[in-house]
Formats: sequence, C-alpha cells, structure tokens
Amino acid sequence: MRFYGIPSEDRALEILENIPNGLWLFSEGSHRVQLSSEEVKEKLKEVILTVKSWKEKEKHIPQSTTFVFIHTPSEPKHFKVYDLSSLGCSPSLNPPKWECYLLESR
Repeated sequence: MRFYGIPSEDRALEILENIPNGLWLFSEGSHRVQLSSEEVKEKLKEVILTVKSWKEKEKHIPQSTTFVFIHTPSEPKHFKVYDLSSLGCSPSLNPPKWECYLLESR
C-alpha cells in the first residue's frame, strides 16, 4: 500500500473533508476505537492542528517536514500521522503516533 506525504497541514485538512462515510478504526499508540466518519474527521483535525502547531512553535522544524501520510489523497481511506520522535537520522521510521482507516477498505 503506497502512502503519499502531505507536507502542508492545510492541504491535509482539505483532503480530510473528502473522507468516505463509514466506520473507521482510529488508533493512538495501542489505544484503538471505532468512530463514525464525522467523529474521525474531528479527531484527525485535532491531530493535524497539533502537527501544525509544532511547526509554528519549533522553528528548527522546516515547514516542508512531512508528518501526515495518506493512502490515495483523491479517495482518502487510510491516514498515518507521525510525531516529533520520527525526526532524525534513523534508518527506520517509528510507527505512526496516530493511524486511522476505513474498516470496509481493508
């Protein structure tokens, strides 16, 4: 499954508005919950705005740093959002801090 990095949080919020209706699984670390499409929009909006605030507060983070990844932005059914612990020179990427996907799409 290929994911596309969305370096602009404003663009990620636009994409979020086009998520399909259905039941979604949202996870933060090991905590998982099933949400409606409206609930997941609100939850992901909070997460994306958190990422945006990191870039505004932490001047050492370039604005082009990508934390939000989406499978097929034109039909968004799976999101992965990484946190600040993913920055650095590690040869591997930490698991996403937040992840959600449409249950019918898996």
